[in-house]
Amino acid sequence: MEKKQKSNCFEGGRTKMPEYYLKTENWPPFDEKGLNVEVKKRFNLLKSAISKYLNFSSMEVVRKDLKMSEGRFFKIFHKCGELTPDGEIYGWSALVAGRSIGGRKRIASISASPGSKGGWSGAFGKLLSDKPGIASALTEYLNAPGKKRSTRPNRVEFRATHRRFLKICAIEGITEEEYPFCTNERGRKALRGWIDNVYLPLNANRFVGLEHGPEAESLSRYGEGDGSASRPVAKFREWTFDEVTMDVSARYEIPNAAGDWEELELARFFMIRLIDKGSGANLAMRLVFAPQATADDIAELFWDALNGPPEAPKAIEGETLLEGAGYPSVILSRLRFALPAMVHMDRALSHLAGHIQSVVTSLFGGTVILGPARTPRERAEIESRFSLQARRVVHQLPGTTGSGPKDPVRKRAAVPVDKLVRANELLQVLDAYCRNENVTPAAASGNIAPLERLRRQLAAGVLEPVYLDSDKRKPYFFSQPVRVAIKGNIAKGVRPYVNYLYMRYSSAELGRDFAMEGGTLLLRPDLRNLRTVMLFREDGRFYGVAQVLGRWSSFPHDQRMRRIFGRLKRLGELGDRADDYPLEALFEHLRKKAPRDRKAALQLSYILEYLTRNFVALGPELNEAVNEWRDFQQAKNDIGILPIKSPASVQSALPPVLAAPQKSQVEPAKKFPPEGALKEGRADKKIFKPRPSIGRLG
Repeated sequence: MEKKQKSNCFEGGRTKMPEYYLKTENWPPFDEKGLNVEVKKRFNLLKSAISKYLNFSSMEVVRKDLKMSEGRFFKIFHKCGELTPDGEIYGWSALVAGRSIGGRKRIASISASPGSKGGWSGAFGKLLSDKPGIASALTEYLNAPGKKRSTRPNRVEFRATHRRFLKICAIEGITEEEYPFCTNERGRKALRGWIDNVYLPLNANRFVGLEHGPEAESLSRYGEGDGSASRPVAKFREWTFDEVTMDVSARYEIPNAAGDWEELELARFFMIRLIDKGSGANLAMRLVFAPQATADDIAELFWDALNGPPEAPKAIEGETLLEGAGYPSVILSRLRFALPAMVHMDRALSHLAGHIQSVVTSLFGGTVILGPARTPRERAEIESRFSLQARRVVHQLPGTTGSGPKDPVRKRAAVPVDKLVRANELLQVLDAYCRNENVTPAAASGNIAPLERLRRQLAAGVLEPVYLDSDKRKPYFFSQPVRVAIKGNIAKGVRPYVNYLYMRYSSAELGRDFAMEGGTLLLRPDLRNLRTVMLFREDGRFYGVAQVLGRWSSFPHDQRMRRIFGRLKRLGELGDRADDYPLEALFEHLRKKAPRDRKAALQLSYILEYLTRNFVALGPELNEAVNEWRDFQQAKNDIGILPIKSPASVQSALPPVLAAPQKSQVEPAKKFPPEGALKEGRADKKIFKPRPSIGRLG
């Protein structure tokens, strides 16, 4: 059954109409020069009154110069919002007196005029309106039910259809003295027009499917839409999201116990991107070093698009950005925290997640347009970006897998692991590529740079952003609330706490509030950092901030890291005391497993990239550990373990998470070595005393 499209955009008045049409400059233009004086005078009065009404003036001001009732004014106003067959509103043309809007419909009863020479105008439509069973029976007959590959308009002559029409009329109780029997034509011409103008447009997709197959029917339905889309309500408020598997094998470098590093080949990973459909501007992108992007990754991407994406860690020397390149929420301050009203996605499981639906609908107040399944043409504006990115960047790299197993570039680009592109280099290149696209002329923005188009629209007042509420501009609100039970035992001295993702959370306020024991709270985590969570009461009031207990509180981590740890701990692969040094235990386990397991290498690369992205935000302890690692490598260079000529070459060769931080980011602290270098019992013991772990990473 076809989904009925909305026929009037102004239903509900100015408070519920699309914001796009509150600005009358967005209405279809109308030239009133051809109107006569009286009609033009009425037209201008109504136009002025509607403009005042849309500016939220009182009805007394709106009707000041109008000589009509309030009900009559609203009737005319609603006529302006009715849709034409091509999906546009009638607008100002509905103000012209005597002009029919939406087609003429007969109201008078069907009867011949005096002399029986006329009076049948609109009779066929009136007949179908009075006897709806006629149209249903005709449609059923023409659809030829029960026949797999047949449809009657293409199989029988019109006279057979006309005979069936007259038979249906007789069954519905139409007598020989009534229309259509009382005319010489017996409704032939009107029936032909109904088939051509009403029946065929409604059943064209079915006809195409029967004649040419389901693929042709799918393309036909794509051409006319699914009835769920509507006109963009404003500039910069229609966004498109999609994800793509990266067609390239990459490597990651991690330190080993021998003092140098190992090169690991990663399993295939994903890129997710968000663009503005109107201007074509890239809003945010992320590489997800995981087998599949999750709803949490998408929610974090929305946060990046609103708050401003962080810069990718620098892995390649030299300039990679064009002048002025960047993302809209960073370059144009007025677009920071500007909300979308409509987000186009496909039907991937992560896109259907309630988490994403709640972010767009509840937090943004927008709508998710999923579109038909397996129809990338619905998101052509972003699919074409992925295609260009593949041809210009990804398929040019060594180790690219091409667009499929039979792509000839796959064999040509096959190289050893040590020749593959580094994951951190790929991240910087693709981030720079997306930023540079925003300052490169594009067809979607009228053949000028997308950022320039947005800048002009802001200056002209055409783009008026709708902002996220200031109290919601925190990453906690981009997560779905979780109901948690408050546990504790006053008799045993166990203070109240809540459980979330295998760990306990508490705070000074919650720890002394024994009256809350046995109750529930709503927990909102920060998807990027689970060290703290926000707690709310069931009625929505803010309760307080809780911190994770134990060693997890000493370093930033996200849900994927916690889930990997929890799964490995349940399997008994991290040892009995893994909670005493969780990051070190997880790092050490994945480092040992990664050389022979591409999935473990992918998990390890994700953790290291996460630590790199959050390097500045980390406390002095991790900076201290990284600085210690650098000093340790310098000491190894001094005693000749590695044939490296200078400290600068050591620094440039190490993976980014081990690169030296800026001096302003490092606080003086006691130095200690990493665990991996001490387990071998080599000359390192002459420099450092043994420690039970990789230092305090966090």
